[in-house]
This record gives sequence, structure tokens and C-alpha cells, in this order.
Amino acid sequence: VGFVTPGFIMSMYALLRSSQTPPTEEQIEESLAGNLCRCTGYRPIVDAFRVFAKTNDSLYTNYNSLNPPKGDEFICPSTGKPCSCGTKAAIDEDNIKQSGVCSNGLKPVSYSEIDGSSYTNKELIFPPELLLRKLTYLNLKGFGGLKWYRPLTLQQVLDLKAKHPNAKFVIGNTEVGIETRLKRIQYPVLISVIHVPELNTLNVKDDGLEIGSAVRLSELMKTFRRVTSERSSYETSACKAFIEQLKWFAGTQIRNVASVGGNICTASPISDLNPLWMAAGAKFRIVDCKGNVRTTLAENFFLGYRKVDLAGDEILLSVFLPWTRPFEYVKEFKQAHRRDDDIALVNAGMRVLLEKKDQSWMVSDAAVAYGGVAPLSLSASRTKIFLIGKIWNKELLKGALKVLEQDVVIKEDAPGG
Repeated sequence: VGFVTPGFIMSMYALLRSSQTPPTEEQIEESLAGNLCRCTGYRPIVDAFRVFAKTNDSLYTNYNSLNPPKGDEFICPSTGKPCSCGTKAAIDEDNIKQSGVCSNGLKPVSYSEIDGSSYTNKELIFPPELLLRKLTYLNLKGFGGLKWYRPLTLQQVLDLKAKHPNAKFVIGNTEVGIETRLKRIQYPVLISVIHVPELNTLNVKDDGLEIGSAVRLSELMKTFRRVTSERSSYETSACKAFIEQLKWFAGTQIRNVASVGGNICTASPISDLNPLWMAAGAKFRIVDCKGNVRTTLAENFFLGYRKVDLAGDEILLSVFLPWTRPFEYVKEFKQAHRRDDDIALVNAGMRVLLEKKDQSWMVSDAAVAYGGVAPLSLSASRTKIFLIGKIWNKELLKGALKVLEQDVVIKEDAPGG
């Protein structure tokens, strides 16, 4: 394999420790995607780690883990092939023989035993004291007058917002870290809202999904996958589009800390998710310092370059994503220089609701939104009006593309694509 950076090993270790069952090859590749390698190359590293996956090994060995050998036949973790050094005849619990590839004075452990039961009791674990530690409200002061707050309730957040209207909210620090280190932007007051329960809600309702603004993207992805398996297929078309888009959103390490609200309120014109919120008909719930809540459509929330419909005394409370209706389809799109860990040149979210009319399908509702073509996520309003009420066929597509040229106007010297 050659030299493997600690990041790859730590990512694989974390995956194995957190998996209840052997991970798939796709999960292994996904967990390693956030690491950079400039020496060995990704392919030999992935090939080495694939021994942990429950998959078909017949291309690499004479053994197929999907159809394991019967009886006492032991599979050597070093070669992936059957051998006798791990059978009952070769191993005595009190006196382990030092012979064969996988002995080395220790009892062989099959690569499929990853639930932790075969690990030694000396293995380092996350300190239980930290897990049981009671959270407290924090008020810290740093160099140059920097203030850091960690509220624990929504009311505390609103009180801090009233006192510091220009404060920067922090959850994963994936954007603020770039701004302070690379862009030299200074934020005298930082408020961490990572532990506020009201902002971390994930409620599955009869009419849709309520998502707290502090919910991490990895948790959102798990919830989307769960509801797609539990609810009717036609209801989760938007969820499936988000799942596909999130696959190519940064890496696992970033998704574990980045939040829904942070990505929305950053209002990047190349955000992968904002066009989907707009197309899927999502609604944003906004609360002010007095506790008053208002709701706005996602397509009306983005006002300009990194400018959103939030007053100085308001914060994004949650996002409501409605279930899709029968014959309603939501689709994502992203074009970048590469698939993994790359920003978009252009991305889009599209939705269409079809209605049966005579022997044809008519468009009764639609929405199209693009990113990367303007200073903000752009709603193609003319194209939407053109689509509604027309028969769904290839001629409609050709006409829509012509109208789209009026919605999306890019100068010849525009940067990017």
C-alpha cells in the first residue's frame, strides 16, 4: 500500500467503530473521500481497506464473503483465503501456537468481526466523563476583545442576538474559519448554537419534515434515508434528490459538523442545497428577539450576493420540507470539475407536478432554480410560467430551453463555466 496518512486510518477506524454491521464498499469510499493523498494514490488505499467490506471478493481472492465457507474453515485476514491456522485444531485458547501468516502469538481475528467484541480492553475509547458531563452556559473572552458565547436555550440565543445584533453564529465553523483565516474578516462576537435543542429538532410530520437550523448535514442525510424507506415512494422524491446532492457535498468530515442553517444563511451563489430548497417548495421559519415567528418561501429568501431576508434581530429557526405529491418529481443537478470534494460550476433543483389529461400528461405545477449563474441562487420564473399548463413532451423541453435563456443571462466574460 505504501505510506498512508493518519487521516485515512482515523477515518476507517471511526467508520468501523460506529458501524453496527460490516460497511459497504460505497461507505468506505465515502468515509475516505475527505482525506487528501499526494503520494500513494487513492486506489491502492481503497483496495486495502475493502477487506472490511461485506462484498464479493471473488475478483481478488478465491473466497466470496457473501457466500462464506461452511464448517470450521477459517479465512486468513492477511490473504483473504481459507487456511487452517485459525481452526480449532490449530488454536488452543490456553496455548496459542505461533505458526502461519495470521498467528504471530495472537489469536486470529476475522476481518468481519468489527463490532468491537474482539478488541482488547486496552483499546482507547471516548472518555465517559465527557459524555456524562453536564453542559453549561459559556461566556469566554479572548484576545482583541473577542467574545465567545455558548447558549443552551433558544431564549438565551434571542437575548444574545438582541444584545449583539451583528454577532456571528457558529456551528461547524466551516465558513467562519475560512473567512477569519484566509479573508482576514474579524468577528468580535461569536455565538455557538450547537447545543440549543430548539435548533436541533428533526420532526417527521404528516405533511412534511421539520428541520432545525442547527441540524448537521450528516444527520439530515440519515433522516432522509430513513424516511425514504418508511414512507410511500411518491412522498419522498425531494428527499431522494437531497440524498443524491449531499453525496457530493464536501466530505464526511465536513458534513458531520456543517449545519443546514449555516449553509442556507451563508447564501453562497454556488450552494448545492439552496436551489433544491427553492425548487422543492421549502419554507423557512424565522424568529425575532421577541419570539415572533414568520414564514417565508425559500425562493423569496435570497435577496442578493450573500444577502438574505433576515433583519438584524432575526435568526433562522427551522426549515419545513413538504412531502411530494403523486406524480410530483424533484431532481438535483451539479456540474463540477470532479465529482468528489469540489465546488459547483453550476447546480440546479427542478420540480414538476404532472396531471393526467386525456391521453397525455400536463404540467400543473413546476419550479426551476439554478446556482452558479448569478450572484444568488436564481429562480427561473419565466421558465416556470412557460411550463405550467402545457403537455409534457420533447417539444415542451425545446421551448423551455429557449425561455430559460431569458431567465439565465450570462455574459461572455463571466467567470467559471
